[in-house]
Amino acid sequence: MPELPEVETLRRGLEKHLVGRTIAETRVQVAKMIKGTLCEPDVFKKSLQGAKILSVGRRGKHLINKLDSGYYLLLHLNMRGQLLLTPADEPDAKYLAAAFALDDGAELRFHDMWTWGEIRLVSESELAEHPALRDMGPEPLSEQWSVQDLQVGLAKRPKTAIKAVLLDQAVLAGVGNIYADESLHRAGIQPLRLSGSLTAPEVKELHREIQAVLTEATEGGGTISDNYVDADGQIGRFVPRVYDRGGKPCVSCGTELTRIRVTGRGTVFCSLCQK
Repeated sequence: MPELPEVETLRRGLEKHLVGRTIAETRVQVAKMIKGTLCEPDVFKKSLQGAKILSVGRRGKHLINKLDSGYYLLLHLNMRGQLLLTPADEPDAKYLAAAFALDDGAELRFHDMWTWGEIRLVSESELAEHPALRDMGPEPLSEQWSVQDLQVGLAKRPKTAIKAVLLDQAVLAGVGNIYADESLHRAGIQPLRLSGSLTAPEVKELHREIQAVLTEATEGGGTISDNYVDADGQIGRFVPRVYDRGGKPCVSCGTELTRIRVTGRGTVFCSLCQK
C-alpha cells in the first residue's frame, strides 16, 4: 500500500529522529527479509553495529539511509510493511521483522505481516546497480519533471492502458494503485485508454493532476488506511475520491463508480467523468 506520499511522509518523520543517531544494536526476527550480499543475519547485524545515520533519503518507494560506514540501509515496505519509532523497552508488537536500537534509547522497528518487505545493507556501488533503482523513472514531485518527460514516458508504451503505464516504475517513480486512480479521475481520463491516444492537452492535464494529488496526499500525511501509519504511529489524512470506492457515488457527479481490473490491479473510475 505505501506509495510515494506515504514513504515521503515516513522519510520526513524519520529524518527528524534518525540523522545523527548511531545504531547500537540490531535484532533480526524474519531473516528472509534481509536481502543482498550481506543477508546472513549475524554479518548484517555486525556490519550495522556502531554506524551513524548521516541522512534519510527516498527514491520512489524506497527509503535510503546513508551511514558513516560507507553503507546504505535500504528499506522497502512493499504492501504491508510498517516502520515505527518506539522506546526500546516497549514490548514487541506482532509481525516484528527487524529492530534497530539507537543510541538515544529508541528503536526503529520494521513490522510486516506478510513479510514481503525488503531490508538491504549495500555499498555505494551496489546501490547504484540495484535494478529497481537503476531503472527507475523520474520523480513526479521533482521540479525538473516536465510535461515533456511524461509524454516521453507514455510514448514508450503507446498501446498499453494508461493506468498500467502509470504503475510502471520505469516510467514514473513512486506512483501506485491509489494515486494512479486518483490522478486519472481528476484529469478526466478513463484508465483503459491507450496511452498513445492521449492528446497533448490531456497529457498536460494529467501531469498537473499527478503532481497536485501527490502533493495533497503528502501534505496530508498519506492516505487513510488500516495498514499504514507514519513513524510516530499516526494515520494518514488524505481521503481518496475514487480509490477503493467501487459502487459508491462519484463525488463529482454522483454516478456509481465502476470497479474493474487493470493488469491484475483493482481499478475504480467514473464512467461519466472519465473519457
